[in-house]
Amino acid sequence: MYLNREETVVFIVDMQTELFKVISRKEQLLQDVIKLLKGCSIFQLPTITTEQYPQGLGPTLPEIDSFLDETNIFSKLSFSGYTPEVKDCLEKIGKKKVILIGLESHVCVFQTCRDLLKNGYQVFIPIECVSSRSPIHMHNALELMQNMGAWITNVETVLFDLLKTAQAPEFKSISSLVK
Repeated sequence: MYLNREETVVFIVDMQTELFKVISRKEQLLQDVIKLLKGCSIFQLPTITTEQYPQGLGPTLPEIDSFLDETNIFSKLSFSGYTPEVKDCLEKIGKKKVILIGLESHVCVFQTCRDLLKNGYQVFIPIECVSSRSPIHMHNALELMQNMGAWITNVETVLFDLLKTAQAPEFKSISSLVK
């Protein structure tokens, strides 16, 4: 399995203000998410974002707003982010490799991953870009998702896999991002 720009989309699950307040290792999580999203924006990867019950859990974190495609933000009540609207959006985008990040690992990220895999997507989860209220829940979710067929990876591996070569025009930008 590998990532490439032509077939990859970023899926951001429920990175919302109220939920974020109770998440484990949230400061480092946010730094890593921003690093990943900056890198993915250098490659011009499309994004899809879900928000779980935004009336109660708030909007997506303002720190990542600039990386979002406003037309691809979807509210949901189901735990899985693979809603009919998201399914239609993914089909329109036409990419089968998904970099999946967000909250909470053991609920919404897990169920979204399961549904994406069941529907023929390859799922890549940078370990630094998912979390839960409990570290135990997060580690268990990562194990379950890997056992289902998801690729548990990290931010640098994702970015350099997308880059492929030091001859790519984005090499300096990506290199300075990960330093």
